[in-house]
Amino acid sequence: MPVQSRTESIDNLYTTTWQNMKADVADQIYSATPFFFWMKNKGNMDPVPGGRFIAEPLRYAKSDNIRWVKKGSTMPLADKEFLTEAIWEWRYLADSIVRFGVDDQQNRGRNQIIDLALAKMQNSRDSLIDALETTLFTAQTGDEMEGLPDLIATDPTSGTVGGVNAATYSWWRNQTIDYDVDYGTDGGDFPFATSGQTAMSRLLNLCSNNIRQDTPDLIISGQFAYENYEIIALSYQQIVNKELADAGFTHQVYKGIPMVWSPAANAGTYGTAELMYFVNTRFLRLKYDPQMNFDMTEWKPIPDQIQDRAAQIIYAGNLVTNRRRVHGVIHNIDVS
Repeated sequence: MPVQSRTESIDNLYTTTWQNMKADVADQIYSATPFFFWMKNKGNMDPVPGGRFIAEPLRYAKSDNIRWVKKGSTMPLADKEFLTEAIWEWRYLADSIVRFGVDDQQNRGRNQIIDLALAKMQNSRDSLIDALETTLFTAQTGDEMEGLPDLIATDPTSGTVGGVNAATYSWWRNQTIDYDVDYGTDGGDFPFATSGQTAMSRLLNLCSNNIRQDTPDLIISGQFAYENYEIIALSYQQIVNKELADAGFTHQVYKGIPMVWSPAANAGTYGTAELMYFVNTRFLRLKYDPQMNFDMTEWKPIPDQIQDRAAQIIYAGNLVTNRRRVHGVIHNIDVS
């Protein structure tokens, strides 16, 4: 058979293998870490078929027409503007799968080629999981998607999020507690295992405002803060969250809210500070384009290489919120 025909045959084999794997791979990517598993399981992943931007409607004002009335009362009919939009950029995550002609030649058997294809694709899957989890806890730079540090900022009064200036609009600010100032070194030198629960209670009340729908439903932190709360929680009887337990995630519960940790949220080096996020995933959405939801491109020859080829696996999406005030963060948790 001509070399090109064999190359095309292997191209099709790789592509077909990925297509057969794709639904499982996407599910594995979204189920590999607690945060993305929680988002998927709560139905907070929205397909958005293309468009220049991702638009999310925001409510920023209440109706002025509400009245207590009696017989003969008249009602105001003012049409008040109460909606605006947050505008988010599409962000693209991609990985290249490279095939060398020599490998194709040396792995002649169909089973050998399939084994090689599976190994490359599983490696790509694992790398994409790491990239998503790392980006989740990283402030947006360059071409990356928005992370929790953008949507739930340690300084919520500054910066533009979703095209809306938080310095101008107070309703577009998340809750925040500086543990070092309010409870730690500057405010009395109390370690997180001693006063962490006080800070957590305060932040929960700030986020929920004693309104059920505004109450956070997930707490996520680094390992240090998680273990320090565990010291506090050992004396309590905890109710395990069945969804997380069935998925195999280690977790604990604070006032009925599941708490998880991620190594991507750990302090960078010994002595630096950690954060703890209180997240209301009812008002957090992971938007994605269903035509670019970890899809594979065509195989393309690599210029100036002999029979070497490459294809990309690509994801288009972003993490967005339509209600920042229901999220919160405790920052400056000293791990020293």
